[in-house]
Parts: sequence; structure tokens; C-alpha cells
Amino acid sequence: MDRTNADQFRSNMKEWMEAASKEPIKITRKSGEAFVLVNAEIFEKMQLDLARLEGLTASLVDVTQGRVSPATEKSTAEVFERAKKRALSSRKNKKAVG
Repeated sequence: MDRTNADQFRSNMKEWMEAASKEPIKITRKSGEAFVLVNAEIFEKMQLDLARLEGLTASLVDVTQGRVSPATEKSTAEVFERAKKRALSSRKNKKAVG
């Protein structure tokens, strides 16, 4: 990760933004407070990865605390049916833009 201070960042913002398209840039204020400039696509992927990991962690906690039961053909079919209904209802509720 490349690093700069806030003054250098302000002076050369265009160059730092171009550099951030390749790798994150750590920007530090005189107070010591730091921020990271990162490409939006990478940031969005990081958010999705974090959400997935949080979901997996919650699932593992459920397993270790005995809050799960074995899947049956019936329970699996019910889950898929609920998901299908949600997907269809969300499609109906979307409005055309334009």
C-alpha cells in the first residue's frame, strides 16, 4: 500500500487517484488520523466479501450452538419456494425508470 500525507494528496490529487486505481493509498493527517483511498470496484468487492464472511461466521455459531437441523427434501423445497415467491414479488414491485 502506497502512503502519503494530506498536504501531498491535495497537491497531487489526480496522480494519487490514478495510483489508487491500481492499489489502495493510505492518507495520513498531521493529527495521525488516517484514511484509505481505494478503487470503488475493489471497495464494493471487499464489502461483499465481508458480508459473506459475516454470514458464514453467523452460520458457524448456529452450528456450534445446536440451532440447526438436518435438511430434508421437504425443508429444502420450502426454502426454494419462499425464495421464488420473494424473487417474483420483488420483480412485480420494481418500477420502470425513464
